[in-house]
Amino acid sequence: MKRVQTLTDAIKRDKKGDEKNAQRNTVYRMFLPAERYLVDFADDFTSAGWEQFDTSQDAAYFGVWLNRRLRATLTYAEGDWTLVECSDDEHYNAEVTDAIRFYDEGRIARAIDSAGNVTDYVQDRSTFLIGGASC
Repeated sequence: MKRVQTLTDAIKRDKKGDEKNAQRNTVYRMFLPAERYLVDFADDFTSAGWEQFDTSQDAAYFGVWLNRRLRATLTYAEGDWTLVECSDDEHYNAEVTDAIRFYDEGRIARAIDSAGNVTDYVQDRSTFLIGGASC
């Protein structure tokens, strides 16, 4: 699969999508052993609107992605794929806010200069929200 769309279509076909989460969003699940790079290096990753949501758990076996345009989230953990589709901006923002609470600050990198000063670079979580909502 070289397209995120192909993956998300397969996830939706695998399950009926009758599950609702705490934010009342539709949840689809599928087991497919792979690596997160299936999404990260997909041909349509950026053009389809997907963005990586950085966590301290990111590894070949774990990843989280968000898509404001589709109002969707996608997670991968050791073969388990979960796609959440949100019905509107309010439900999408609730889903993202829950992810922000659940995962850490989203550290991208830590730099240590020659004097031993530490600088953490973190992902700006507010960029994932729709319509100027705050986290």
